[in-house]
Amino acid sequence: MNELILIRPGEEHIEEITAYRKEYLASGNIFNGSGGLDMYEDATEWIRHCRSVENKETLPGPDWVPADQYMLLRVTDGRVLGMINVRHELNGHLSKYGGHVGYSVRPSERRKGYAKKMLSMCIPRCRELGIEKILVTCRADNEASRRTIVYAGGVLEGTIYYETKDVVLERYWIAL
Repeated sequence: MNELILIRPGEEHIEEITAYRKEYLASGNIFNGSGGLDMYEDATEWIRHCRSVENKETLPGPDWVPADQYMLLRVTDGRVLGMINVRHELNGHLSKYGGHVGYSVRPSERRKGYAKKMLSMCIPRCRELGIEKILVTCRADNEASRRTIVYAGGVLEGTIYYETKDVVLERYWIAL
């Protein structure tokens, strides 16, 4: 089986990050858990942005929370399979709509269990941060994400209407 690792984005992965972004943009899907990669044409700038949100002292603005950005990498070929973002704490917006963790899987690599793997690999980091319960949300019509969250131990709290995006979100809690 292919070895999978979670790593922080680095300069050595510029080509793969760029290819991941290009594939995602072409798919028309939403970039969840990618730390805003869709807004950065230059992967080097995105990596700098990811570093800036790791600490309270360097956050881009007052509404931001510290977060760790990871990529799921297949070691055999260096391919970025997915992205996952772990927020150290919740602000008002994240406590309603976003949660502690956001993730996405490269469109051409879906249905292979990578989201489940990423989420389970991030749980130790959440424990290190002192998070006792992880809030994870997903669109009510996203069956794959729902299964991923439930697989990780997520218990449905309820739903919330996200007016800005015009979607219904399901809110799950994973006790650590």
